Amino acid sequence: MILWVRHGQSTWNVMDRMQGHEISPPLTDLGREQAAHAAEALADRGVVRLLSSPANRARQTAEIIGERLGLEVEIEPLLLEKGLDENYTNVLVRVQQILDRDLPDHTVVVSHGDTIGLAVGLLSGQRPEPADNGSITSVDPATREVTVTLPPR
Repeated sequence: MILWVRHGQSTWNVMDRMQGHEISPPLTDLGREQAAHAAEALADRGVVRLLSSPANRARQTAEIIGERLGLEVEIEPLLLEKGLDENYTNVLVRVQQILDRDLPDHTVVVSHGDTIGLAVGLLSGQRPEPADNGSITSVDPATREVTVTLPPR
């Protein structure tokens, strides 16, 4: 089972500004707290691999998780969120490429709300919903049941 983590709050999330493929917006203090909470929530989950979008907000979140879990962060460009000049079909293709990989159980993927929403939709058959900042989402492969762990507010 893949554990999908949405990056913590970024400086642009606070402004409700579209980020797309923009790499630079960093995490806020709250975003770093959300990442630390996700790391703690994942500490007893037997995580074996950690993938991240190259965007700073996702990479910083993954680095906080990786430090807590003792894992190296693997940067994966397919995990970027929808670009401002991109359509959702392109994002679905990228997400499907990730899902088609033989990722080991207990892989953590740090990405973006829309990307995670599309992945969960593909895995569960449910309507895609964007993930909340700092949330952990999984889909049971047998039942297609979606489980979401939200960070404290």
